[in-house]
Amino acid sequence: MHKRNKTLEWAFNQLVNRSLQGWSYRHDRGLAKPTRIIFCVTLRCNIKCQQCAIWRMPKKEELTTEEWKKVITDLSSWIGPCRIQLAGGEIFMRRDITDIIDFATQQGVLTGVVTNGTMIDRPLARKIVNSGLGYIHISVDGIRPETHDEVRGIPGLYARTMAAVDALLEAGRGSGMSISFATVISRKNMHELVDLVHLVERKGLDGIIFNPLGPTIDSDPEWYKKTDLWFDDLTSINRVLDQLIELKHSGAKILNPPEQLEGMKKYFEQPYLLMHDRCMVGITNLSITCDGFIHTCFKMAPLGNVREVTPRDAWDSAKAWEIRRMIKNCDIHCSPGNFVYRRSLISEALRFLRFG
Repeated sequence: MHKRNKTLEWAFNQLVNRSLQGWSYRHDRGLAKPTRIIFCVTLRCNIKCQQCAIWRMPKKEELTTEEWKKVITDLSSWIGPCRIQLAGGEIFMRRDITDIIDFATQQGVLTGVVTNGTMIDRPLARKIVNSGLGYIHISVDGIRPETHDEVRGIPGLYARTMAAVDALLEAGRGSGMSISFATVISRKNMHELVDLVHLVERKGLDGIIFNPLGPTIDSDPEWYKKTDLWFDDLTSINRVLDQLIELKHSGAKILNPPEQLEGMKKYFEQPYLLMHDRCMVGITNLSITCDGFIHTCFKMAPLGNVREVTPRDAWDSAKAWEIRRMIKNCDIHCSPGNFVYRRSLISEALRFLRFG
């Protein structure tokens, strides 16, 4: 089993770059390196979530194992200690995903994944733990099986997901790998959120992170009118959010800062509003799609493709700075519900010390 790279070097690197990002944003200078790195390793998925459009998208030619390893090597040599979140689609549709994580661990790169959990059995759970993965967020959208299964689109998923959670808890005991729930807040599950927090405590998980329902890809400002997952009773969801905030203050394992939970109230009331606060995605984020395209913001043109240019060269390119200036004056609908949320440095440090 690999030792997890929960290192002070990563924390220091994060501190330095976070400190430089505001200055870089204001003065259009490239001193800061990205601190939020996301690999979308596949668009393939084995379920059909109501709130997600990715499974409906045409599939693309994915980067190979060796191509992803080269990207990791390039990032590590450029940024130094960093953390990569692997997402999809369903990442475990790729049979090589634990090999990719294992390689990243050997390079001193921290890793985390988001998964629906339905493909994880005991043997795979052991491979995940042995790969050196830092954290795993498992999508759970209700305390009742019927709620989760309805939102996720296939009967019987809740039982499979909970079996995966138990397998990971068993395999990960003493390893240092963090295991948490990830829950999308919608009309259909809002009355089960508090119970999910208590379930996290009972199972001995490391936490739960809440994400507000939002458009996966759609830039239509009226997207929320087209789904029956949206809220028809703001009083009820605000009451639930107040309960979550109270639980957070009392020490519950909720990973969201209280300010973010409070901010969701305004978003649920006015989901059509554009973001008025400065968007830092052009300075903070580096995302790579399954077919190799490099982005800061997914709704802007790519900076290049890793098959032709390194992430560093793309990040420092004239095209990248042109896109950053466009982001400053962006009029693409990108609701605050997407929560490109920037924690304070103190909050980030405390979260790292607790969860890695």
